[in-house]
Amino acid sequence: MKVLFVSPEVSPIVRTGGLGDVVGSLPISLQAMGIDVRILCPLHRQCKDMDIRFFRKKLGLELGAQTIPFRIGQTTLGKFDIPVYLVENDELFDRPGIYADEEGDYTDNSTRACVLSKSAVLLYKATGWTPDVFHAHDWMAAPTAAYLNELSFVKKVRKIGKSVLTIHNLEHQGVFPQRDFVLSGLPAEYSGIDGFEHQGSMNLLKGGIQHADKITTVSPTYASEVRTKAFGQGLEESLKYRGADLVGILNGIDQDSWNPQRDPALPSPIDPLDPSAGKSACKRSLLEEMKLPPESRAPLFGVVSRLYRQKGLDLLLRILPSLISNSEANFVILGSGDGKEEQAFRELARAYPTRISVFIGFDDGLARRIFAGTDFFLMPSRFEPCGLAQQYAMRYGSLPIGRRTGGLADTIIHYSRSTKRANGFLFENANPSSFAKVVNRAIRLFQNPRKFASIQGNALQSPCSWESAAKQYADVYRWAMEIPSKEK
Repeated sequence: MKVLFVSPEVSPIVRTGGLGDVVGSLPISLQAMGIDVRILCPLHRQCKDMDIRFFRKKLGLELGAQTIPFRIGQTTLGKFDIPVYLVENDELFDRPGIYADEEGDYTDNSTRACVLSKSAVLLYKATGWTPDVFHAHDWMAAPTAAYLNELSFVKKVRKIGKSVLTIHNLEHQGVFPQRDFVLSGLPAEYSGIDGFEHQGSMNLLKGGIQHADKITTVSPTYASEVRTKAFGQGLEESLKYRGADLVGILNGIDQDSWNPQRDPALPSPIDPLDPSAGKSACKRSLLEEMKLPPESRAPLFGVVSRLYRQKGLDLLLRILPSLISNSEANFVILGSGDGKEEQAFRELARAYPTRISVFIGFDDGLARRIFAGTDFFLMPSRFEPCGLAQQYAMRYGSLPIGRRTGGLADTIIHYSRSTKRANGFLFENANPSSFAKVVNRAIRLFQNPRKFASIQGNALQSPCSWESAAKQYADVYRWAMEIPSKEK
């Protein structure tokens, strides 16, 4: 089986977040199963210092009235012999950011998405390699399925592969003026309600949903949630219509990269079978680094997150003063995003300098030390398609506290009375009182060292590899390949 991942980012080559992490990790497990998996990504400015070999053949693709030249470069995914193809067009991709710069989103993002997507179906002209399955990731690669269907049904070319679309976060859809559709070069009949049109605009993700052979989301619970008005972000009707072809597969994490026994960012290794000494050393070091009293024996709560409404950290802002007044708990926060939230956390840190420490920005090493040095990890998300941070936290022995939604519901087993299987805490409603109640339960648990150690042990042993997910994706690929080609 031959599978091509189509994505705007892939870690460690170029990434902004969880999408890049998934695209950089899942192929490794698929390759281990014997699947010939390769990746297609734009040649962003951040990629240009790599060792890249270019195919000789220069190509052009037609988008509306224009012909856009491009060529294909090739590198490999880290130490793994997985080909990564890079679409070179400096006018479109040689820019400071993947999606935006300091002035905001690039105004031609729809064209950039269409060039990435259509170059996927033309890749064989440069490489001679033809995939059985095109696995598109999120809105910027979503039109891939439509270009495949165009080849099959409009241009009378034998369809060169089946399509799978993975939705990583339904909030990001690639919405543009409907007049931009003509620039896609796709048939006019694809522009309507059964294709890319949504609420008077061109919606790239919706077009992918309508055209893909199979659709996945990044957790089973999220696959159910997106078919409801509360979580469907306006696309719930399309997803209900495609419900028979929609499946949720929980993301894993790269266990080699996220290994507390060998992580060079940590001051001390953590043995999952005997974590006490390592966790204590990491906690003391983190308290010192964040300028909190290093001798504190109080529970330490951590946050590593973007600061915007989805993540629910405004709820934490609401309850922090009460938690500080009524407990001995300490808090370390790493994140950036909404300016008002950033300022509010800074003000709380100034008001309680021995209890709250805040780092606005992002630092990968500090993030890892927060996972390793904290006792509890906070994720009060209003919605969370999968979430990787709670899995990183458990891998490093920090008990996650999350809202019962998406991948948080699928990975966190709530502690009620029994410690037999529990590995963290869940709460139901996205309001301050529900969140405060579960945080206070965690504080009480910390006061019982035996029970806390039992649940921490469960967290450290929680399954998080890509192996199970890879097997499920392979099943989806086979499922897609079984769909008979339609008559031309």
